[in-house]
Amino acid sequence: MSTTTISSPQRATGGSLTFAGVLRSEWIKFRSLRSTQLLLAFTFLAVAGIGIFVAWVQAWTVQGVMQSGMGMGMPGEPSTTMTLDQAQEALGFSLYAIPNAGLQIGILILGALAVMLISSEFGTGMIRSTMTAVPKRLPAFFAKAVVLVVVSYVLTLLAAIVTTLVAMPIFSAYGVELSFGTDGVVYSILMGGLYVAGVSLIGLSLGTLLRSSAGGIIVLVVVFFLLDVGTQLLTLLPGEFWKNLNQYVPSVAGGRMLEIIEKAAFITPFAGGMIFVGWILLFMIPALISLKTRDV
Repeated sequence: MSTTTISSPQRATGGSLTFAGVLRSEWIKFRSLRSTQLLLAFTFLAVAGIGIFVAWVQAWTVQGVMQSGMGMGMPGEPSTTMTLDQAQEALGFSLYAIPNAGLQIGILILGALAVMLISSEFGTGMIRSTMTAVPKRLPAFFAKAVVLVVVSYVLTLLAAIVTTLVAMPIFSAYGVELSFGTDGVVYSILMGGLYVAGVSLIGLSLGTLLRSSAGGIIVLVVVFFLLDVGTQLLTLLPGEFWKNLNQYVPSVAGGRMLEIIEKAAFITPFAGGMIFVGWILLFMIPALISLKTRDV
């Protein structure tokens, strides 16, 4: 009688887990969903479309103010001509802000996408498979973060470039020169992507902390939209503290980061950037601790 020896399976050599492998896996998961592809396409069109519309409104408004002053030729209003710089100061508007005119919709959609990128895995239980494949856990988070940062930055950058290219002939038709050589335009295009990438990191952190898509998106809206409104209302209270508090919320600090000039009684663009980084870390560090220590 013969016996058959069955060898036990052994781990394949050369198959050690690397961050590049985790990153490739997260990229495949991200781009393979048709819903994600459609959402990114819609976001691009929305950001560029709103930016172009705002550019048209601003061009028409600037021309009217330059020709007739703040009254813009309305009956009974004083009519005085202004230079482009005077018109921009009177309107509180800068030409270099045009590339990012549609940024707010990008912040909302890409921030929500970042929340759902990980909260949906917690909701379906797929996170257990992810963490089984990546037992150290943190590499999976950082791989998702890299994917989100790159996608958010590239999409926002392309939308800003398209907005600027279309806005150039629009402004030209209204007698205002806008080009990539205009002070601050290139800087604004490059920094807008960083702003949205930072929002995506906060969204990913909220999804990790709350493990709920609805909860994470609600908190994201509160942090980037309602907190600004709330701190503006607090300026009605007596005291300098309340008057300056609004500058330190993430949406205002991040927006200040996109500017190139310093303003009296305002934080500098560099300070705004540092405050915004601080907000990112404020959410990300607890998220990393939570992911490392809590059960999935």
